[in-house]
Amino acid sequence: MKRLTLILWGIGISVGLSGCGAVNASVPVTTHHDHAKSTTTQQSTPSDSTTAQATSVQWLRLPLRTEFGEPTMIGGIAVHKSGLVFQVESYTLNQNAVRAADHAVSWNASSQGFGTPVATSGISSNPSPVFQLLPGTTSASSPQLMDGSSPATVAWPSQIPTYQSGQNPASTPFQFDNRVIGQSGQWIWVALKGPARASWPFSSGVWGFRHWDRLVALNVATGQYRMFSLPHSYSETLTYPLWSQPPAFAATTDHVYIGIGSWIGTFPANPLIADKILYQGSPPPSLATARIQRALTLINQNSWQSVDADAAFWNCYVMKDPSRQACSAGNAVPISSALSMSPTYFNHGDVGFSLIWANLLPMPNEDTQKRTVAMQRLNLALKASLFYDWIGNPSSQAIRHQYPDGPPYPLPGYYRKNGMYWAKT
Repeated sequence: MKRLTLILWGIGISVGLSGCGAVNASVPVTTHHDHAKSTTTQQSTPSDSTTAQATSVQWLRLPLRTEFGEPTMIGGIAVHKSGLVFQVESYTLNQNAVRAADHAVSWNASSQGFGTPVATSGISSNPSPVFQLLPGTTSASSPQLMDGSSPATVAWPSQIPTYQSGQNPASTPFQFDNRVIGQSGQWIWVALKGPARASWPFSSGVWGFRHWDRLVALNVATGQYRMFSLPHSYSETLTYPLWSQPPAFAATTDHVYIGIGSWIGTFPANPLIADKILYQGSPPPSLATARIQRALTLINQNSWQSVDADAAFWNCYVMKDPSRQACSAGNAVPISSALSMSPTYFNHGDVGFSLIWANLLPMPNEDTQKRTVAMQRLNLALKASLFYDWIGNPSSQAIRHQYPDGPPYPLPGYYRKNGMYWAKT
């Protein structure tokens, strides 16, 4: 906390913790499931007694974009005297999200108002937990809970699955999954990623679809645990940083604070007494509608771009017939940015975070059906792509010899005739 001292004095915080997350409106828990149970029969310590008064878990979505004028997420939480300070991180969308600025800002739970932002280099929990969760040697093996450099006395509960994103584009596999984010007394708080599998028909090697979806509080003395679901942020701009950055954490004697995206959650420091899960502050309907239209447009653009790229590759490069397609000059391969010609997709399972976001975004049934149609079209284009035939044997003659009857796969919007792709009118 030393590096925050000057910043916090400058802000002049007067946030009362007793009112943090005092939310009256609740959202049905069908959206965010809470799995809460104690898994051991060992005697609880007095501080963990379940006879203590039950208290609700409060989730509040903060209007960060309204306040800061750009896509912004909670990157850190700090407790100072009687207040909370957020590190808010702003991002712009390029191929991935580009970090624009960081600020420290106080937040008053009673008025739900922000203080004056002050530039900062970062806020983090202090002290950091000594525990860590190491992945198993295979995707099917259990992780190992470590106390510093030694195995912890309590093993990771076998009932809680952890998923390892082995296709992460990083030198150390799984380093972005399953993180111990903080500690309150004998409880460590662990953020986990899910789901187990992607919810679309891409190949199994696609990475990036997992997001922080569960929070586990584990007692390292008794082995008891509670598991809660984490709200998911559906901002396209924040998909990339939220994938790599675990939820923010801070704790006092009585409360634990979890920040993810625009959501701030208030938990009892003893999670055994957590009761109802309450939510407040869903995005306005206008924002939800705009996001749905953006998602559908993005998937449609990706699908048709890939379809047209495949047709152009066959007609222009393999068959050398520019009359059927707008072709590059000479004998050059008509390379495009289409996913069906993306080396990062075929080599690394990278489909881009915008496409992942568009597939995960909740939609009404009629829009979900439109998305399904567009995704089916994209997958047909990926199956029909002969780009990697060219990479493996870069010769148009070799490809024609391999497929003497013409293009081997159908493409939406085209029909096959006389060994060529012809666009439907």
